Amino acid sequence: MQQRYLGDIHDFQKFMFLKFLSCELKQKIGLNWYLVDPKKIGEKEVNKKDGEKRYFLKKNEFKNIDRKIFDEFVMLKFKKFRNINTFTKNTHLCKYVNFYNKKIPLLNREKWLNDSLNFFKKNNVIFLDPDNGLLKNKKSKKISLKYVLLSDIESYLHNRKTVIFTQFQSFNKTNLMYLSEIKNYFKMKNINITCPVVINRTAPNTIFISLSRDKRIKLKLARSIKKYGLNNKNRVKLVTI
Repeated sequence: MQQRYLGDIHDFQKFMFLKFLSCELKQKIGLNWYLVDPKKIGEKEVNKKDGEKRYFLKKNEFKNIDRKIFDEFVMLKFKKFRNINTFTKNTHLCKYVNFYNKKIPLLNREKWLNDSLNFFKKNNVIFLDPDNGLLKNKKSKKISLKYVLLSDIESYLHNRKTVIFTQFQSFNKTNLMYLSEIKNYFKMKNINITCPVVINRTAPNTIFISLSRDKRIKLKLARSIKKYGLNNKNRVKLVTI
């Protein structure tokens, strides 16, 4: 996640989902933005012109889905108002979400992760929101800032957290083929995907993948995700892998 993307369509879908889950599970959801400073990645990253998918702000359809989220996001169409700390201090979503706002450092990422675990000690379900998704192949330290690492997920699971993370679609594979590869990758690490996967109907698709070792929470989470899918058939697709 980068600050300049704050309030785009992907954020709208994310917060619709997290707000729904919080109400269903009757608990706050922890959100680790996986906040990245593009300057740490390089000039090419800084000069990207993406992150302006805000067409939904012109449609009453989205206003009617969640008026509170919509109204807060209207101001975020202006770049000068896109500030993570200001947003998390003032948003009504504080009632549903516990925000971890620390940027991922290029060095000592392990401390950043451990600090997040301490921050989320009262939260059972943690949502991870990297720029790209899961890192399966080795990349440079700079590029890996845009990914969630297997070791990150293992640390959360080891600390009895249920993890949901954002995965962006592959541009050269179908979603089902790509998800099957992710499932097999986790399976080799003794991590199973048992909850339905949420595919958001946007271009590009964002995908929410859930992982848990807590049977009780896993059952509640699966039921909640199914209910979310039924309530949002036009906007999301649920798949079992």
